[in-house]
Amino acid sequence: MSDLEARLRAVEDRQAISDLRGRYCHVLDARQWDDLADLFTEDGEFQGLAHVTGRAAIHRFFSTTVQNLAEGFWHFCTNATTDLAGDTATGRISMQYLSVKKGVSYVSAGHYDDELQRENGVWKFRKRRITFYYFAPLSEGFTGQPQYITPEGVPLPTRA
Repeated sequence: MSDLEARLRAVEDRQAISDLRGRYCHVLDARQWDDLADLFTEDGEFQGLAHVTGRAAIHRFFSTTVQNLAEGFWHFCTNATTDLAGDTATGRISMQYLSVKKGVSYVSAGHYDDELQRENGVWKFRKRRITFYYFAPLSEGFTGQPQYITPEGVPLPTRA
């Protein structure tokens, strides 16, 4: 592969990864659980309010537990970094998350750390981990932390 071909492939890979990250936000907010699960590798991991492993478990978690967490939610991601290494990549992207839960507006922010893998020519999440900076009712401002849960929605002890 020539230098020009390698550079073009890197640009195409970065664009495909950017599209993957954007698609994640859109299908999550639209509650398109089949499409969301398909963004992960078969053995993919999601670590956010709960930690689940495997595409089927990711689908089950989002379509049952996340489905009932809020009446509405909206994800906005920016400031992406991507480090390519052949058919794998890593990176971080900043996230703002707005939601309405039991009639109360919430604001939160954090970042996703991603491990990505090209699978049959398509970039997918191998692992996606959220770190929250804050989660609070909008009326309280930028403070607080989210309640971490099991995949079934049971609250876990507060993290330090």
